Amino acid sequence: MSVTRRQLHVEDTRRSLLDSSRHEFATRGYSGSSLDDIASRAGLTKGALYHHFENKAALLEAVYVELEEELAAKVMAAIAASGGDARGRLAAAVDAFFTASSEPSYVRIVLRDAPLVLDRLQGRQLDHAIGLGLVIDLIAGLRAEGLVSALPITMTARIFLAAVSEVAMSMAHADDAQAVRRDGLAVIAALIEGLRLAAAVDPAAADPG
Repeated sequence: MSVTRRQLHVEDTRRSLLDSSRHEFATRGYSGSSLDDIASRAGLTKGALYHHFENKAALLEAVYVELEEELAAKVMAAIAASGGDARGRLAAAVDAFFTASSEPSYVRIVLRDAPLVLDRLQGRQLDHAIGLGLVIDLIAGLRAEGLVSALPITMTARIFLAAVSEVAMSMAHADDAQAVRRDGLAVIAALIEGLRLAAAVDPAAADPG
């Protein structure tokens, strides 16, 4: 089915609003950004903005999703480039996650402002919809290679995602983000080592079957 000129116009308008919103939220913060400024930067009227988004919170959610999807894409690219075993893929994923989540626009929009605007459950659901499957694959890879015990994979992935997310959030609010990153990496490594030792003590528990 061919895309009509109207559909292209609608998508272009939405794209302009998202780009404008990202710029305003990243530079002025959510509370300091106005719909008038967002519409003006996009070269649109506020009426056109309301045709696409109900309010400023809806714009924030859309930008939040895009930023999370971009982060997930960077993590997947790092995994693909690692070319290593399951532990190497996990290390590449964690490093890429912390690097991407340290970018100024991500810090301000996703880690500082969004939690004050989006419902906590809503934000968690968005994060899981975008990133949980990726973490499940990483944990499944560790288990397939006998590197973690046979705990429920999905729950293990949920807890792992919560741990790295907490480190990223702590980095966003810390005076020394790199020190927090180092501490977080040490704790995450200890968690993985604990799962590995559990598998070593009970080899049958590491059987992915």
